[in-house]
Amino acid sequence: MSARDEVLGRIGKALGRATPSVLPTLDDQPVEVSAHLGAAQRSTLPATDMDTMGLLIRNMESVLMSVDRVPATSECESAVTRYLEDQGIDGTQPGTVTVSPALSGLAWPSGYGIGSASGAEQVGITPCIAAVAETGSIVTVSSSQTPASLNFLPETHIVVVQESQVVRYVEDVFAQLRAEAPMPRAVNFITGPSRTADIEQTLEIGAHGPRRVHVLLVASR
Repeated sequence: MSARDEVLGRIGKALGRATPSVLPTLDDQPVEVSAHLGAAQRSTLPATDMDTMGLLIRNMESVLMSVDRVPATSECESAVTRYLEDQGIDGTQPGTVTVSPALSGLAWPSGYGIGSASGAEQVGITPCIAAVAETGSIVTVSSSQTPASLNFLPETHIVVVQESQVVRYVEDVFAQLRAEAPMPRAVNFITGPSRTADIEQTLEIGAHGPRRVHVLLVASR
């Protein structure tokens, strides 16, 4: 008996309820329930006359994300260097930039760290699983190769997005996640830099997360 079963058994005994010797599983549910859960129907989707990529860039920029279209993944390092120079960030200093392990195969400068965020770096560079044109959001998941800390601790978040990862609607992401096995422990929809206007209705950028979100939109080949 597992610790969970033991705890539940004690609770059931205290409540005067009999505890089944075999706990029900998903396989025991009625066919109608399984069919309902498996038939994920979509609601009415908004119409737009813009192409998906144009809609994505417009919506990203409307929520204060900057977008740089990159011709190939191999050009990401030089694109990051240009961006950091424009922002006045010295990326050559060790500990300034940390890259997600999922992107460790790219040719980053020797001073860049690889791993999860320490809280001391200024810049985090991560991949995503999708970018949503409808909202301008990027979608990330947590794993050993994509630590979620890099999405939120550094003041500057740079995201590598492949054009093939761009979807039109939020529902497209849900369908993708349902196909994942197993489901990621954490899924984050990030729509622009952190902001709040709780105090005197004054907009404050970077209140509880990055001040800047920069997207490298890599052309598909």
